[in-house]
Amino acid sequence: MKLNYTFLFIIPLALIFLLDNMFMELLAPESAHGGTLISSMAKLIAGIAIGYSALFFQRMSIPMKWAFFLTSLYLFGLSMESAYKYGTFFVYPHVFLKVMIFFYSIFIYTYYKGNNYLKMSHLVFFILAGFWLNVLVVNPGALSISSFTQHERGVHSTSVYMLVIPFLYFLTQYFFKAKWYSLPMAFFVLLTIFFFQHRTVWVCTVIVLAVYYLLFRFKTDTPIGIGKILPIIGIIVAGGLASSAFLFSMHPEIITKILENFSDIENFDKQGTGSWRYNQWLSYLPFIKENLVMGMRFEGFELPIQFYRDDIDKPVFEDGYGHFFHSFYVDVLFYAGLIGLSLFLWQAFYAIWKALRVKRLNENQIIMIAFIISGFVFGISYILPAYYYGILGLTIVLLEEDEPDRTSYLREFATRRKRQLIALRERLIPS
Repeated sequence: MKLNYTFLFIIPLALIFLLDNMFMELLAPESAHGGTLISSMAKLIAGIAIGYSALFFQRMSIPMKWAFFLTSLYLFGLSMESAYKYGTFFVYPHVFLKVMIFFYSIFIYTYYKGNNYLKMSHLVFFILAGFWLNVLVVNPGALSISSFTQHERGVHSTSVYMLVIPFLYFLTQYFFKAKWYSLPMAFFVLLTIFFFQHRTVWVCTVIVLAVYYLLFRFKTDTPIGIGKILPIIGIIVAGGLASSAFLFSMHPEIITKILENFSDIENFDKQGTGSWRYNQWLSYLPFIKENLVMGMRFEGFELPIQFYRDDIDKPVFEDGYGHFFHSFYVDVLFYAGLIGLSLFLWQAFYAIWKALRVKRLNENQIIMIAFIISGFVFGISYILPAYYYGILGLTIVLLEEDEPDRTSYLREFATRRKRQLIALRERLIPS
């Protein structure tokens, strides 16, 4: 029997996925919550990412070469500033990591640009296996009705957000390939996303579905007929009736909890965790405005905690460890300013531009670009997870793989011009 070893090509991407708390709680339960092991691994992988990208620089397209060059230039400037002010090239790793994480996408891009053998199914089942192992082994109590009604989610928001990829995968398998098990699997993953009650992930799922539909509608030749819509409606109606007849009637507190969640989304600045984030943003907004272009960098790390708890009139976090924001945008703007944010946007906008420019997208391209766009919403409430950058790098590879080879194009163009000249000569000089 011949074995298929293509699953091994998931290893570089898996290294970045392992930085998520979901996997760390499985691999090193004692170290995961403290963050020390994750931080050390993040720096190590960042170093590997920079070295590998520099070594295989020639694989990159011109826009990605510019992404590598500009990010390296910013990192070099940060190192020089550290040496000048503090006498060491790497004074606060916490600050450096805000920029070094952008190399994750460049690293994954560079690797798969030369080794694009990864199958989407391998990534999907890697995510699902890690997620359910975490739930069953580390957080088994998170599956109870009481944990839902008491909002004891157990699983981190970034881990639930990861499930958007399997959800889109199974949905795409249903629409593109009409596999019978794909639709129930898609609904199962969607129900899992709903159950763990991360409201930001709910919003992202709605956004990603809207983007997915638009890409499916305008960037593919696959029609969405009534035959494919009816089973979806049937599952929704059957699930709704079953829930009303059994679950909701036995546990009416579930309805109350769902209504509270939607109220928290609607009034994000006044209640729930949204108000906590909103007050944190306001606490740091003056410093962001004063350092909008360049950010505060090392001075930001040394700045005392500005976010106080009203009930005890003390800082929410301990001084001397940097600032921990619940927003990607606030985090980057505070430490690296608009220049730092533009390093991310360079890669993300390039991926979106490529998707818009391609006349027809395949199923994997649609899944990836829809997920990348949803990150702009997720980043409002949370720091973008490390694996997001890995997905971004892989997305760019997938979008570039349909580009025509320039040498072949020039050869074809020269042949066509030669034929035109021969035809013109025959008309001007009849035999």
